[in-house]
Amino acid sequence: MALETCAIDLATIPSGPGAYVFLDRRERPLYIGRASDLRQRVRSYWHASFDRPGLRGMVRRVRRVLTVVAASEHEGALIERALIERYDPPFNRIYGTESVVGIRMTDEGLQTVHEFGATPGARLFGPYLGWSPTLAASRAIARAFPIHLARQGLTSVERDLARKRGITERDRDSLRDGIVAALERDAAVLATVIREAETARDQASALSMYERAAEHHAEIAGLQWIAQPQSVASFTEAGGWLVRDVLGEKLRTLLL
Repeated sequence: MALETCAIDLATIPSGPGAYVFLDRRERPLYIGRASDLRQRVRSYWHASFDRPGLRGMVRRVRRVLTVVAASEHEGALIERALIERYDPPFNRIYGTESVVGIRMTDEGLQTVHEFGATPGARLFGPYLGWSPTLAASRAIARAFPIHLARQGLTSVERDLARKRGITERDRDSLRDGIVAALERDAAVLATVIREAETARDQASALSMYERAAEHHAEIAGLQWIAQPQSVASFTEAGGWLVRDVLGEKLRTLLL
């Protein structure tokens, strides 16, 4: 991750994922965005084919571009979200439909949550940006590691499912380890979960169960999203979330 500035010298915009900030002549943020390729996205605002009327006037006011190169598009998205919340630029009309969420693991299974406070017997993973992709990813992981079938007090239906899958209470620890490995971005474990989701998608498609196939396709996209590296966002002891200072003294001075 690195910070770069330029006086609209588009040739110097770095490639790679991250967030960008457009500043006016008084060094005030006008607009904050994110991109999988910063150079391509930022340059597009000055391209002849740029067709977003609401931002054309803003582009004429831009005097400096700040970029924060991130480890992944997901990390860049979290940085973007934190900067928008902090500076509320005039051309960012809304924060977007994405919310910051976590995945809470207990022996009952996985939950996608907006509440980040400590819960006895639970472990919290994230933060992630986007309820839908995170929920889809957690659904795939829960199917691959059905820890809820290894708990005590199963219903009759759950007992039948556990018996069919050969799961007993003795499997609880190994299932928990699999979930933790997936949520800690273990590449081999994630690849296995993705392959299972791909198989389920292809089987559903072959049976013309297109809605089910679409659900599994969303699971694959969600797994790929939450698996992207990010080290800047974390949960707080107070039950919130934050992005550590990625801007450095130079950017803090510019945005005061």
